[in-house]
Amino acid sequence: MRPSRIISVVFHPVFMPLIGVCLLLNYGGWLTEIDPSGKRSIYLIVSLTTLMMPLLIMPVLLKTKIIHSYLLVDREERRIPLLLTALMYLTGAYLLQRVDAPILLSLFLNGSSLIILSLVVINWRWKISMHMAGIGGVTGMLLAISIRWMLEVEPIIAILFLVAGFVGFARLKDNDHSPAQVYAGYLLGFGVNFLLILLV
Repeated sequence: MRPSRIISVVFHPVFMPLIGVCLLLNYGGWLTEIDPSGKRSIYLIVSLTTLMMPLLIMPVLLKTKIIHSYLLVDREERRIPLLLTALMYLTGAYLLQRVDAPILLSLFLNGSSLIILSLVVINWRWKISMHMAGIGGVTGMLLAISIRWMLEVEPIIAILFLVAGFVGFARLKDNDHSPAQVYAGYLLGFGVNFLLILLV
């Protein structure tokens, strides 16, 4: 497998919510003080609703011929998987509220679902990069938190910017997107989560 393809797989958008929550619970100031049982509940909810359930529906969609490839190369095939994923993210946000998790975590998932819904609308006419929207969403969330609550997460943000560069390069190298689609995806993900967390 080519290095560019490995980067695309490792930093696939389906992993971004869990990565974002992991960063928050380990580097997010007061969020690191949540007791271990509370963290386990949060990880379980986020893993189920943003990773396992979206992955489990893919074989069903493939078998029913709603999609023809797990790669979702055709923008027409992205609509239903993205809509179902957004619904699962909203479910995760609701469950986090039910277990009294910090509101910031459900805000992050709500923002991520808003990013996905925006991708659905844009992909109706134009194939925007979901990979870049995912990494942009995590970066925007962390930057907004660092500004609003003055948390010292600058090294993590710097690493995320670097990762975004690698992911963008990989998407261009594999001819999956044009430069405009890569930049637009990143700005969409970054802007939605940054503004949502900074202003709400």
